[in-house]
Amino acid sequence: MIRYWPALVSVLLSLGAIAGYVAFLRVHSVRNHPELYLVAFALATLIAGVAAWRAARWPNFVALALSALLLILGGYFNFVLARVPATATALRVGEPAPDFTLPDAMGAPVSLASFRDRTPVVVVFYRGSW
Repeated sequence: MIRYWPALVSVLLSLGAIAGYVAFLRVHSVRNHPELYLVAFALATLIAGVAAWRAARWPNFVALALSALLLILGGYFNFVLARVPATATALRVGEPAPDFTLPDAMGAPVSLASFRDRTPVVVVFYRGSW
């Protein structure tokens, strides 16, 4: 068992990165920056790769496969699936905004067209917490 400690460290590092990410999911700086757990997956893959290179035994290969799979899936999720799509409706400077209707603070519907040619309008979107 002692000769498989790099494989064990690799698996524990990968699982610890997942547990840490889930534990701090409500913290915006953790959720919005996946670099920490991707670095942990990469480090776990490196440790398991060195262990498999030094001793070609099945625990080392299992640890290497697990950590590499988590690195690939984590990277794909964060850089492909969770990417904010490019919008085709970006306005140019001076171009009028399209009309829309949204509820105000009291819940009553308000449309942008109701303010046209009467007063300047500032539209603010609060990202909130999600």
